[in-house]
Amino acid sequence: MALLYRFSRLNDRYNTGVFTFIVTRSVTRDVHRDATTKDFVFGYHRWAVSFTRTEKILGVYLILRNPSEDTKCYVDYTFTLLNREHFSKNEVYLQKNACFSTEESAHGNSKWMPMTELKSRRFTDENWEFLMELSLSNAMTVFEGLVKIPHVLHSSSGQKNRVKLETSYFTFGNFEWNVSILPNGDEADSSTRPRVLLNRLTGFDHQCRVMYRVVLGEGERKIDSGLLDQISDMSGRIRGFSLRCQVPDIVRRTVLRVHTEMMCANTISEAKVPTTRDPNSTANCYDRDKQGWCVEADMECEFLRLKLFYSDMHNVPRNHLRSVSWNAYVIRDHPSTGTKESVIVLNAPHNSYYVQDGVDMGVIMETNIPVRQGIRWSNPLLNSVDDWYDEEIRDRS
Repeated sequence: MALLYRFSRLNDRYNTGVFTFIVTRSVTRDVHRDATTKDFVFGYHRWAVSFTRTEKILGVYLILRNPSEDTKCYVDYTFTLLNREHFSKNEVYLQKNACFSTEESAHGNSKWMPMTELKSRRFTDENWEFLMELSLSNAMTVFEGLVKIPHVLHSSSGQKNRVKLETSYFTFGNFEWNVSILPNGDEADSSTRPRVLLNRLTGFDHQCRVMYRVVLGEGERKIDSGLLDQISDMSGRIRGFSLRCQVPDIVRRTVLRVHTEMMCANTISEAKVPTTRDPNSTANCYDRDKQGWCVEADMECEFLRLKLFYSDMHNVPRNHLRSVSWNAYVIRDHPSTGTKESVIVLNAPHNSYYVQDGVDMGVIMETNIPVRQGIRWSNPLLNSVDDWYDEEIRDRS
């Protein structure tokens, strides 16, 4: 059995996460026992690590638990067997840009380490247990779909106004999505320019911040949206983007190829935080698991500080840890222009571990907003938006 012992986020440009496992003697001594970890989350997907063993060789594999049709997940991963004497003697196996799909949901090395060398090279302790790190980074999910273009799109009849082209659905970040193309524009918009929308089909309890890219067509005819950072509202609608050409211009043989890259899909919670001390007024919000949180404002320092408390910490299962990561933004009126702006807290993203019987002292989030500006705030409430992007419960038994 392999137990997830620690998770560290490096906050680098590749969004690297490092998972540390304690691998017990049952993995090395009992070749007939299942040696697969419990599922864990990274890059908006569920993963597991599985060990293969014979009497002579130890192997290790990374498994994608939730692959979906027409979708591929690319990730860099590294397995590191930690040496008990010195880090220079660690055993490393890595793979760049590994592609996980329904056809190939596992990647790894079936001949990673001879069993005899685990002990002789000082990887295991006296109980035949050892530590292994899994590093994951540079994750990206790609959906490839084909849309059949009907002949009515090329006609001049009024029926064309009702045409809506859609891809099949795919899964990302616990939500289901698809891409729709409106050849004659959106009914909610006066413009008749073709419009492309990324639709969220499930999970309407929250708004969702999405970073994505859509490429329509192929070759010289393709249209690239570039990286988009948009909000999917409570109904799953999103702003999308308009085309500067007609849909038939990028169609090849009555078929339109749709390439979608998904980078993030973070649920959003909003709380109206009192700027004055009032014991009867609390700022509550809820994450995507419907767990309650409370936000407080600290106006006693030179710069505004926020403090986040986990109100429903008692709901964490016994003998488990809950790891939560988030970004937080303050929505305020700009002091010069008066327009709304969102100011991210310093040192974001924040993360914390929680246990059922623990004591939550609150996570302090610093900002660069001077408290003296609060004197000019006409509204005694400020908006705080929490951007939840990694929530997971881990067994600590």
